[in-house]
Amino acid sequence: MLKGIDVSNWQAGLIPSSLDIDFCIAKATEGIGYTDHTCDGFVQNCIDNGIPFGFYHFARENDPASEADYFVQETRNYFGRGIPVLDYETENFNNCVWCEQFMVRVHELTGVWPVLYISASHCSQYNGSWLPETCGLWVAGYPAAFDNWYEGEIPYDISPWSFCAMWQFTSSLQLAGYAGNLDGNIAYMDKEAWMKYANVHGSSVQPAQPAQPEKSDDDLACEVILGEYGTGEDRKRMLGSRYDAVQARVNQYVERAQECIRGDWGNGWNRKTALEGAGYDPDIVQRLVNDMMN
Repeated sequence: MLKGIDVSNWQAGLIPSSLDIDFCIAKATEGIGYTDHTCDGFVQNCIDNGIPFGFYHFARENDPASEADYFVQETRNYFGRGIPVLDYETENFNNCVWCEQFMVRVHELTGVWPVLYISASHCSQYNGSWLPETCGLWVAGYPAAFDNWYEGEIPYDISPWSFCAMWQFTSSLQLAGYAGNLDGNIAYMDKEAWMKYANVHGSSVQPAQPAQPEKSDDDLACEVILGEYGTGEDRKRMLGSRYDAVQARVNQYVERAQECIRGDWGNGWNRKTALEGAGYDPDIVQRLVNDMMN
C-alpha cells in the first residue's frame, strides 16, 4: 500500500520530494485549451527523486476524443512513465459513454488505459460498461475530515468495480513541510504494480490526430428521428448538453412533415427540391410523413 497526494496550481510551490509521501498525482490539462503550468514542475521533481507519479485530465463539456487528443498532445512525454488519469466530475454528458470514448481515444494514441477518477456515489452509473474490466478506479469519498493517514476499509459500494486502485479519502490532510490542506490518497498497490498501471516500457505514443468533426444539430436530429437516441430521459442522457438544440431541430422536421401532409410543399420532385433548398433532408421528412399517415 502506498500513501500519496494529488496536486494542481492550487499547491504551487509544493515540492513533492520534501514530503513524506510515496506518490504524487498532478493536474495536467482541462478541456481542450487549459494546461496547468505547475504540472511539469511536480512531475520532474518526482522523476528526479524516484517518486511514482500520475497526471490527470479534468473533463469538460467537449467532444471526448478532442479532449483526449489535447491531453495526449500536452503530456506525451509522461506516458510510459506515470499513470494517466481521467478526472470525470462533470454531469453534462452520458457519463459512461463519454468516458468510454475518451479512454478508447487515449489508448489508441498511447497504448495505455487511463485510470478513472470519480466520486464513490457515481460508481453505479457504470453498470453494464466495459470500463470496470479495463480501467483502474480511483474513487473519491470522505467519510470524515481526516488530517492524517487513514488505513481503514473503504466504506462505499464501488460496484461494478471489484476493487479500487486508489482511494482519495480526505481533502484535509496535513503533512510536515507544507502549510496547508492536501488531498490524501491510498493506493492499494506497490511500486511494481504502479509501473504496470503506467505501462512503463510498454507504451507506444502516436501523434495525436484531430478528432473527427463534431456532428451538426441537423445530423443528430436525423439520427434521433431514425431512432438512434431512444426517447424521453434516455435521449436527454445520451445527447447531454446538445439535447435542447437537437430536439428543437427534430421539432422543425416534425413541423415540415405536417406541412407536407397539408400540401404546403408540393409533391414529388418539387417537394424534394424545396425541402433541400430550405436545409432539410427530404428523406427524413418523408419518413415522418409516412409515420404520421400510418
